[in-house]
Amino acid sequence: MRRKLTLGKAVGAALAAIGMVALAGLANNSAQAATDEEIILCTIDDLSGDFSIMATPKTYGYQLAVKEVNEAGGIMVDGAQKIIKLITYDGQSQVKRYQELAQKCIFDDEADVVMAAYTGAEREAARREVVRNEVIYWHNNQGEGGIADRYSFFSGPTPEQQVLPALKWMIENYGTRMIYIGADYNFCRAIGMWTRTAANLYGGTIEYEEYFPFGVSQWQATIDRIQKVAPDFQVHCLVGAEHVQFYPQAQSAGLSTPTWSNVTIADGYEHKRFAPPSLANMHVSPGYIEDVPHENSVEFVRKLREMFPDMLYANEHAGFGYVAVKAMANAWAKAGTTDTDAVIDALQSDIEVPEAPGGPWKLHGDQHHGAMHSYLFKVNDDHSLTLIADLGYTEPTFLSDIGVNMREKAPGRQYLPPDNPAWAPFFEGQERVGQ
Repeated sequence: MRRKLTLGKAVGAALAAIGMVALAGLANNSAQAATDEEIILCTIDDLSGDFSIMATPKTYGYQLAVKEVNEAGGIMVDGAQKIIKLITYDGQSQVKRYQELAQKCIFDDEADVVMAAYTGAEREAARREVVRNEVIYWHNNQGEGGIADRYSFFSGPTPEQQVLPALKWMIENYGTRMIYIGADYNFCRAIGMWTRTAANLYGGTIEYEEYFPFGVSQWQATIDRIQKVAPDFQVHCLVGAEHVQFYPQAQSAGLSTPTWSNVTIADGYEHKRFAPPSLANMHVSPGYIEDVPHENSVEFVRKLREMFPDMLYANEHAGFGYVAVKAMANAWAKAGTTDTDAVIDALQSDIEVPEAPGGPWKLHGDQHHGAMHSYLFKVNDDHSLTLIADLGYTEPTFLSDIGVNMREKAPGRQYLPPDNPAWAPFFEGQERVGQ
């Protein structure tokens, strides 16, 4: 049951969306009007441009999940057995396109749900349009967490599931002195906050912290500075094809200090793309990558490679794109309708995806984030991965810890570590990240 849109909004959105087309070969043509026999899933991701390596596997996950749901007979909603119609757009690694294409999904395609974006900046450009039009929105990467909004849902791990347990392990095993470098945008700025939180909680110190614009590819000055600081380990949030040029340059310069990142490997599978030992001694803590030793992962990778034989690696986004579609399918079936409010009620009833590639996954309805396993890997000299630890099945508690329960009230804002009164002293004198 698609929400009726006002004529003024529809005209404005149609004008903004002129010239936007579905990516050929990856989706049905959106010019075809939605029918009563279809549920409309509209996705926007970076299938070209600087972030395409990271984002394209997510589209593979979407397609596999839709295929499985439809081949199983679809979903009984609104008195009819319906299939999911997947419409896919290329955001081209350009933030502006996410606003335009989100409008196209809502007004032209009459989407029942929109799943969009790789970076946090792309996410917010799309999410604002989707949410203000009261359509369900999903972001299916790891994220900085803390977004408390009625229409927004998140399938990937949060920093409390990745950053905190991994950095605790790094401090205990390598030492207390660390440096932090990251991309200069909201996600990596927030991960910097979570890194500072981990340092304070577990007895570490940040000796050097710096943020870099997208597109930076020459790293010698930064490498020299890190070598001068001589930390016990590094923490990185380097994003995009240019930023990861840090690694071969660091290898050439002899910088081999242990490193942790929640985006390297998990997003860009650099251990497959770069010659060893460029990524040696990198540590990562994904909620999913194809090396996760779980029977669900083995089957997921097998099915993905049957559909996409040229796929280089099933990254974290492939797994959580798949999870989001399965969660929505379960919510539609439970609600028995595509009515937005009824589906949100179903999503808030703790929807589970037992076949999630990284192991069982459950959406916590009061938080709109998922409970899941996360795993700590180390990259070896030959770029194989060694599983160091299963970090456990962890619940998303950051919002509940500060008194937010989306079943009762959705504040419509994002919370970050300084919003936790117990952690606020960690940030005294620090500039607050703006959204």
